Amino acid sequence: MFLGAVTPRDLDRMPRLVRAIRRDGAVWVVWKKGMPALKEDHVRKAGLAAGLVDVKVASFSPTHSALKLVIPKAAR
Repeated sequence: MFLGAVTPRDLDRMPRLVRAIRRDGAVWVVWKKGMPALKEDHVRKAGLAAGLVDVKVASFSPTHSALKLVIPKAAR
């Protein structure tokens, strides 16, 4: 599942996405690089609050970054 985010408030949808993915699925959060309003730490914190852990960060495009979040193996 992909979640495009512009502000930290967009990450409030994370718990609903966790319920929508398969136990071995993932949520990729994509955001614009260089935006002080939304950083990798915001995404990671929202993921942890929803019960997810980050396993990969990627350059989604020249202008956007992405963080892959999954349900921890112990919780699957």
